[in-house]
This record gives sequence, structure tokens and C-alpha cells, in this order.
Amino acid sequence: MMNRSNELSLFLVDDDKLFLTSLNHQLQSMFSEAKIKCFATGEEFLKHLNKKPGIVLLDYNLNGSYIDAMNGIDVLKRIMQESPDTKVIMLSSQEKMEVAVESIKYGAYDYIIKNDNVFMKTRLSIINASDAQTVSKELKSFKSMLKVVAVLVILIITGCLLLQKYYPEVSGVQGIK
Repeated sequence: MMNRSNELSLFLVDDDKLFLTSLNHQLQSMFSEAKIKCFATGEEFLKHLNKKPGIVLLDYNLNGSYIDAMNGIDVLKRIMQESPDTKVIMLSSQEKMEVAVESIKYGAYDYIIKNDNVFMKTRLSIINASDAQTVSKELKSFKSMLKVVAVLVILIITGCLLLQKYYPEVSGVQGIK
């Protein structure tokens, strides 16, 4: 069900320039029509959050550039506040279960350990996140349509009742006397 890749908007946030370049290259080859933007700091990324990326791949530790840099959890919290429909895939070298649980607790869609399988796992997670977004959008659209239909049904029923009450001769039904 994956969105066509030309609809896919990926933002990559990692302070490890070599990993960021490799990830960008891999994703370009996997999703050739995707719009991919790279950021070396959470602060730089947040300046572009208003562009509403569909999926963000976010490094858990973002402190390579300078000591007071925001970490991945801080950035994740801001994303969830300002763009809750954005799917965030947290990437980290940490294999601690607590780190993964913390990431999911604050709204990450997935947590992937940077190991030999990181690119394949990331690809699958992006496909799943994109599918989840599509389903979510379709569900919102369906709910909106149901609200419109409900209002129309209520208006029709109300109109019929008013017609019966005030113009029983037109409605063909005689009211109770």
C-alpha cells in the first residue's frame, strides 16, 4: 500500500556525517523519487519542520557538533508537539531496551539499531510508516465524510418531521389529534 515514492518526503537528522551521507545515498537508491533532506543537527532540522516532512529519521544522540546540542528525544518531543502526523523513526547505536522504550514513549514510530542491517530495516520501517500515514489519512477522510452524511440524514429527518407537523396534507400522513 506504500505511497508512490514521489509523494514520499524524508528528512534525515544525524550528526555523523559519514552515516548521514551513506543513509541518504541508500535511500535515494531505494526510493528514487523521494524528496530527501539532510540535517546535521536537531536545531537545524527544527527550522524546517514547518515543511511538514512525512517521515523523519532521527539519531538518538545528536551531540557530535557541540556540547549543548539537542538530543534526539528533545527533537522528537518538538516534532510530536508541532507536527504529530509526522512519523519519526529513531536510529541509534544503543542496544539498550530502555532507549527504545523511551523513544516509543515519546512518539517514535519505530526504533532501529545502527548495525549491519540498518539500511534494510530502515527501508522496511519507511514503507510501513508510509502505509500507516496513508491509512490514517483515509480514515480521517472517511470520518469527515460520515459526519457530512450524518448531518444530511438529520436534516432530511428534521425536514420530514416539520413537513408532517405543519403540512400534514402535503406529507400524506395525518397527525395525531
